[in-house]
Amino acid sequence: MASTFMGLNISYSGLVASNAALNTTANNIANVETVGYSRQIINQTASDAMRAFASYGCIGAGVDTLGAERVRDIYYDEKYWNNNSKLGEYDKKSYYCAIIENYLRDERGTNEVKGFSTIFNEYHTALDSLSNHADEADYALQLVGKAGNLCEYFNILYNNFQKMQKDVNDEINIKVDEVNGIAQQIALLNKQINMVEANGNTVANDLRDKRDLLVDELSAVVDVTCEERPIKAEDGSDANINEYTVMIAGGQTLVSGYEYRQLDCVPRKEWQKANQNDVDGLYDVCWKDTGMDLGLSAKNVRGELKGLYEMRDGNNDEAFHGKIESVDGLNKTVTVKTTADYLSDISKSTLPLTNGQITLSGKQYYYDSYTMKVDELTGEAYYTFRMSEDSSRNPSMVPSSYVGKSAKVGEQVDYQGIPYYLEQMNEWVRDYAYHFNEIYGVEGATDLNGNTHEGDIFFTGDDKVTSGQYSLKGTSVYDKSYDSSKNTGYYMLTAGNFNVVKSIQNDATTMATHTIAEDGVAKYDILDNLKDLSTNKDRMVFRGCSAQSFLICLMGDSGLNANSANSFQEIYADIEESIANSRFSVSGVDSDEEAANMIKFQNAYNLASKMISVLNSCYDRLITQTGV
Repeated sequence: MASTFMGLNISYSGLVASNAALNTTANNIANVETVGYSRQIINQTASDAMRAFASYGCIGAGVDTLGAERVRDIYYDEKYWNNNSKLGEYDKKSYYCAIIENYLRDERGTNEVKGFSTIFNEYHTALDSLSNHADEADYALQLVGKAGNLCEYFNILYNNFQKMQKDVNDEINIKVDEVNGIAQQIALLNKQINMVEANGNTVANDLRDKRDLLVDELSAVVDVTCEERPIKAEDGSDANINEYTVMIAGGQTLVSGYEYRQLDCVPRKEWQKANQNDVDGLYDVCWKDTGMDLGLSAKNVRGELKGLYEMRDGNNDEAFHGKIESVDGLNKTVTVKTTADYLSDISKSTLPLTNGQITLSGKQYYYDSYTMKVDELTGEAYYTFRMSEDSSRNPSMVPSSYVGKSAKVGEQVDYQGIPYYLEQMNEWVRDYAYHFNEIYGVEGATDLNGNTHEGDIFFTGDDKVTSGQYSLKGTSVYDKSYDSSKNTGYYMLTAGNFNVVKSIQNDATTMATHTIAEDGVAKYDILDNLKDLSTNKDRMVFRGCSAQSFLICLMGDSGLNANSANSFQEIYADIEESIANSRFSVSGVDSDEEAANMIKFQNAYNLASKMISVLNSCYDRLITQTGV
């Protein structure tokens, strides 16, 4: 038989449920502007019915308030994280592509910016003026000055790109610290959540919101996947705690329950460079506990770290690679055969000249220098590396069993990043300097004073080690063989050290202007041929264009890259907005909806209170006014 006071208990349970719902609504309204907050609702269910031994059978026993739980859809979370990683990648690419375009721009007007086209045209005009006044020293001095401006343009552009590479490298370090901080916080939240939820009756809603917000932030830096699974007690029962796992960079574990791993930025030593033009101290991102590389070059990795990595190391898929042809243990050399066209042209190569790092059959070794020789019949290039005998670098010699295995220097990064632009500048400088010097030092070349300069050069490179200049006499940028240990040849010339020979800078009258006079008439054909070099593709070709089209080629590259980055950035930003709206429609706090809930739960509370008041009158009649 039901208790006389059962109705009062039922009404009280309704009062408690309505009060809890009102408090939860108040909490939702208070957090309407809180980033990462998920709307909460009261989870309630009808209490177990009570069996009454009467004609009406079972009767209801009120409502059980199970607790507050947040409204969240993991489907939208995962879609948001996946898209946010792609958006983060293209955000970084878009930002740095805009800087590259700014470096390469060439504008005229009130705020004139002298880029390549302006400086090269001024230089070409000075060359034309000298050809018309070849016997006047002032015009020669003007040309040398304009040639110096051209060299300075490449020097500054080269240094700007290297500075940008350093900035990108520093930002990679910042992002790695951000990942480490988030990992630590997630592991701590995992512990706190399990401590709160261990009794099985409470859900740590606010702590879970904080954890999901951290994952949102992490997903912008690197691709992320999460998994939560319950932990069973020893007897197989539910322990009311969960193990929350966070994986990044294609499925590598970052956080597992209360444990977390840390990333480390390991600066490359001077003898670990992968590219001739790289600045010192570029970071390799590795796991602290294992020392293994994170693998930012993998195709399935996304996020800001990926965008920064490709911008810093992007070489247009033109890193050194080939097959090990032979191993000479006696002479400590390894010969690698490569069929890539760009590796048979030393002007396009980016191998570190000395003290480089090479990966042979998946294992890292170090070389002191190398020689290159091209088979003119097959076009195949053979690089023979002199391996370092320093036991701290190479603990053991390369085994002969490696023959036929792969060899590479650096990674094939299929993106036109900073190394690509540096290589393009070097290629133009080497080609132009070679062809200019070839015309300049032609047989019978003579200066204004009548002195011969046959075989001499006009453009060279500054040697920062000796404070002198490289001797390029008798060398060619198209040599079919090369020895990096000799520190000679056009491969030593870069956009960063490009310069005019110092003797000509000091005395412009020593510049060769013509060949030996014939029949008493001076032939200023050297200057005419030098002018023709700028536009005649039979004399010099750069990517199918003439020498003066250098900027057009690079602006085309940077424009396409910037347009692609901006387009993808806009696409993923639109997708993110759509996903965020869908996610907000589920878990976000809507002011109008909460206002309606407030009225609804207020009415329920008032009704429960009224019911208690009514039952109080009934009990008063029953207890005080009934009986003897």
